Amino acid sequence: MKVYAISPDSPEESRKFAALIASDHRGEVTFSLLSDPLSRVIDRYALRDEAYAGKKEDGIPHPAVIVLDAKGRIRWMKIETDFRERPTNAEIAAAIDGME
Repeated sequence: MKVYAISPDSPEESRKFAALIASDHRGEVTFSLLSDPLSRVIDRYALRDEAYAGKKEDGIPHPAVIVLDAKGRIRWMKIETDFRERPTNAEIAAAIDGME
């Protein structure tokens, strides 16, 4: 299993964000942070948050967790409107377990 985080942030911004998380004693980021500056992947999954349209932050996605199978098909997805809301580890594990 592979875990990635995708954002429109540059690689440098992502590194700074990961360092901030670690410095706040929330632990090291142990997964890859991928840069999507043109929001192509974000748009492919219809995650773009329209509240930011035309603003500096245009392209920011809604917070989401997507579980893909080996062929890249969506097997489970949860999209939130509040970045503080995230699915539980148990929800994600159940989605992964359901693929087997």
